[in-house]
Amino acid sequence: MTLINMLFVFFKIGLFSFGGGYAILAMIQQEVVFKHAWLNDAEFVQVVALSQMTPGPIAINAATFIGFQKAGVIGSLLCTFGVILPSLIIMFTITVSYLKLKKLPWFQQIFKRLRLLSVGLIAAALIMIMGNAVQDWFSVVVFVACFLATWRFRLNPFTMLMVAAVFGMVFGSA
Repeated sequence: MTLINMLFVFFKIGLFSFGGGYAILAMIQQEVVFKHAWLNDAEFVQVVALSQMTPGPIAINAATFIGFQKAGVIGSLLCTFGVILPSLIIMFTITVSYLKLKKLPWFQQIFKRLRLLSVGLIAAALIMIMGNAVQDWFSVVVFVACFLATWRFRLNPFTMLMVAAVFGMVFGSA
């Protein structure tokens, strides 16, 4: 097992795995346990448990732990860098493209429509969770008051969340 091979394997994982942390875990297991035999099943389960307990994305945590387990600090750095490098390349490419194209009228029109799409997606998510979120009229009143206070007076949303929690504990019905 060479350090370059570890970097390449985790680059491939970062590039071709889609669907979030748990989907990535299946690919990591395929590469690390079955294909390269860097870990056995029991060790992989421990890596998954540690990756879930530590803050941050599970794929990055798993890459860091696996790299450290197999090659120390250098392995940890290379595996972590390998799994995030595809995202860095993609985001750099998008950023450079955006900066070069942002003044063009056709590009501005695309972004106007994307903003509308974003609002629609947020509204759809709101409608989908509204049934579970609205328990009674009290929760509706607290929501509307927090929304208006945040929007109209530019209050910090985190502060409003804390105020709503306290208000709900004091005056709400459990």
